[in-house]
Amino acid sequence: MEAPSALFQPFRALGYITDDVPFAVQRRGSQTFVTVSVGKAWQIYNTEKLRLALVGPQLKHKISALACKGDLTFAAVRGTIVECRRVHRSGEYRGHAADILQLLVLGDRLLSLGRDGRLLVWRIGQYAAPEVAIQLASGFTPTCLAHPDTYLNKVVVGGEEGRLQLWNFATATMLYEFEGWGSAVACLAPSPALDVVGVGLADGRAILHNLRYDETLMTLHNASGAGTNADLYLTGSQAQAARQAAGGACTNIAFRTGAGVPLMAAGGGAGVVTVWDLEQRRLHTLVRDAHDAPLLSLHFFPGEPLLMSSARDNSLKQWVFDGADGAARLLKFRSGHAAPPAVVRYYGAGRLLLSAGGLAPARAWAHSRGRLAGRAAASRELKLGAVTALDACDVRERDWSNVITAHADDTRAYVWRLQRYTLGEWVLFPPPKQLAGAPQALATAVCLSRCGNFGFVGGESGRVDRYNMQSGMHRGSYCRDPKAMERAIRKSGPGVPAPQELLCSPGVTAHDGAVRGVCADACNRLVASAGQDGFIRIWDFRKRGLKAEIKVGVPIARVCHHAGTGLLAAACEDHVIRMYDMEAARLVRQFRGHTAAVSDMQVSHDCRWLLSASLDGTVRCWDIPGSRVLQVMRLGSPVTSLSLGPAQDLLATCHVGKRGIYLWANQMLFGSGADIIPSEEPVRVRLPSLASGGAGAGEAGADAQPAAAVSEMDAMLRQTRGAAAAGVPQLVTLSMLPRTQWQSLVHLDIIKARNKPIEPPKKPAAAPFFLPTLAGADAGRNPPGGGGGGGGGGGGRHRRRPGGRVLRTRAQAEHSQLVRLLHSCGRAGDWTSLVAHLRGLPPVALDAEIRGMQVLEGAPQEEVDDLALLLRFLEDEVAANRNFEFALLRVALQVHGDTVMQHEELREAAQRTQQRLAATWRRLDGLLQSCRCMVGLLGNIQA
Repeated sequence: MEAPSALFQPFRALGYITDDVPFAVQRRGSQTFVTVSVGKAWQIYNTEKLRLALVGPQLKHKISALACKGDLTFAAVRGTIVECRRVHRSGEYRGHAADILQLLVLGDRLLSLGRDGRLLVWRIGQYAAPEVAIQLASGFTPTCLAHPDTYLNKVVVGGEEGRLQLWNFATATMLYEFEGWGSAVACLAPSPALDVVGVGLADGRAILHNLRYDETLMTLHNASGAGTNADLYLTGSQAQAARQAAGGACTNIAFRTGAGVPLMAAGGGAGVVTVWDLEQRRLHTLVRDAHDAPLLSLHFFPGEPLLMSSARDNSLKQWVFDGADGAARLLKFRSGHAAPPAVVRYYGAGRLLLSAGGLAPARAWAHSRGRLAGRAAASRELKLGAVTALDACDVRERDWSNVITAHADDTRAYVWRLQRYTLGEWVLFPPPKQLAGAPQALATAVCLSRCGNFGFVGGESGRVDRYNMQSGMHRGSYCRDPKAMERAIRKSGPGVPAPQELLCSPGVTAHDGAVRGVCADACNRLVASAGQDGFIRIWDFRKRGLKAEIKVGVPIARVCHHAGTGLLAAACEDHVIRMYDMEAARLVRQFRGHTAAVSDMQVSHDCRWLLSASLDGTVRCWDIPGSRVLQVMRLGSPVTSLSLGPAQDLLATCHVGKRGIYLWANQMLFGSGADIIPSEEPVRVRLPSLASGGAGAGEAGADAQPAAAVSEMDAMLRQTRGAAAAGVPQLVTLSMLPRTQWQSLVHLDIIKARNKPIEPPKKPAAAPFFLPTLAGADAGRNPPGGGGGGGGGGGGRHRRRPGGRVLRTRAQAEHSQLVRLLHSCGRAGDWTSLVAHLRGLPPVALDAEIRGMQVLEGAPQEEVDDLALLLRFLEDEVAANRNFEFALLRVALQVHGDTVMQHEELREAAQRTQQRLAATWRRLDGLLQSCRCMVGLLGNIQA
């Protein structure tokens, strides 16, 4: 039985910048590229503007190491090295029995260091076996390796025991073993000075060691737990800053080269980059809060004061040392969510996505391009908790703040200016006299009015407050008994808190428990609030008085509202979704089926669907008019938040344990969604990939689709299409060429006329006297009358049309690729190679080839036969229903129409082709009309 198709199919994954694998940098010409890992795939960025250049294929497992050389990218996947040429897999190197720790490219050799204690040397392009295999001693556990400059065929390997080993990988011999420093070696980096390498230790020290003399030149305390034999003396404040810098191992070292101050950058586990002045032997600068997670890589661009860093917080940053004090300044960056986002919402007309939650601030994404649309919103150094609620309105985005958020463990709500991607001017909290000594409760729900002028904040204490978004001023509270609140405030004198028993008495707040949702209608007439006390209360927007009360009877977890119809959906703690009419204050629908807490909901723009996500791992699409489930989907891991675009074309989701935003295409618009049958049986769908239209995203572990399966699927689809074309000859096949290619071919004369210069070309000024003149330069040119400069008969001369266009001679036509392919394919009875040649020509070249076959009066019969062969080729293509929209026939008749009318055999061939073409178009028009009638009939039946 065929599996049912899903209502939403994978489209694209957003927000993956880099994961926990160090990047690989290479320079090609004048540009530098960085290759980063994103789970089971890799990405290449151009460092000039940090623009995405390439996205690699999906691999079977997570990547553990990267290296690159020219068009080749090497990705270590467990014990295998996958080689890709640009974005296509070109080979595999197999030889390790455990995970690979590091890859290193040296010329035409690739070195791999594995956890199995093996150092393998591969000749790039030879996949059978390694050129050299080195088995390290059993008492030495490798961690990293580096190639010191000028050390031919030699590498230094660091171990967990704190020792170093110098190996000649060409002869597979160990040259020397260094005693070490009693702490595990975390990283190695060659320095610009000969024989000197930087060694990062697990206890936080950064060592400069001379390999030639086995001598430690300098010990830099990059973190707490520094050693005792310190050659670098710091002041008290500098030493304290250095000890607090990395908070663990020194995992990254980079050296600045070229002119300027010799610097060494070191980083560790706290996301702080420590920069040392090696010449003065002192701390140069400290880049605090460079990242929010442990650092992965540091790289100084050669000859430039630029430092690039990456960390586990899913970010890639560039720092420039251009200040007078030598401090580093953030130049450019690209970052995603450091922790899985908790909220995602479409903004405005659907061109932007707002996502928030975890450890990162709110972010805006442009899903049409799949990249970050603006800088992170937290421009101020303000550490906020995870976002728990978010709402936005695009009506007054140019005037004042238009995004409001509530945060975990925070009693205040914050506003943001999305137009500037910055934190707003105001922080929303009730005035002191409203609290009157009562402790302020946490903010649990937020909402913006559809006019963008007012913001609503619900609290854990049951309060619902209204604020002016322009001024940030408090504009009243919604409470069941306003007079009780007034009495409580009136009884307290100036500066004297009101009695606590009055403020906590029933009726003073909107709800007796925490507020779980607030929403306002589209006309600013009604405000609805839902609480954990199991009540939904409808309030007058302006007077703030209670108009209606709905007793649900079950604690409410979250709500969603459709402003156009006034419908309010409430997800209750019994896992049932109840839908109410705000105007009538009554229950209109109930949706049962979820077996765990509902994490998010949304009503579609046309109010026909209700999408709900639950922690039971399913996303349900409910048919609101029919009051039934349309489909149950399992979109990878459980969905924590979802948002359907205003055009209902794309669905955005966040998932448990995933740092990305995933987009899904609505098959009712883009696919065969009309055959979806309502069912309670879950449909499993893989997570989207980083590229459009693929499945298996970077961090989507077990949901990724192996490349072999993808290739097998593509082959099966090609076979299926071929079998269908063979079994159903009435099918019409298109050429699949870009529309601009065959449209430009048809309208080439119009394009040339449009591009013709307005003014005639001007004769250039006289050449300077010192430029030599070639003797006899004009001797070989043909006279205006058409006479040739060489001897021979008329076949060796150019011919001209009356319009002045020079035609090729018969001898030149025989050398034309088009004529030669016409003859060879005509004799073989197979036009495949000719079609491939024509498809590869640009429109101008194809037009020139066809015009070069023009036949003049008195021309030999061979030229007429060539034209007949061309018409035979076009007739066979039309008869086979291939390349149907490729406008070769139209162009051929436009150019050779006069010749075709003068020769009977050519005229008959053109008439046969025209009749076949007309019959095919009539059949297609009939089929399309039948389909339109069927679609209209189905629409009437559904209505």
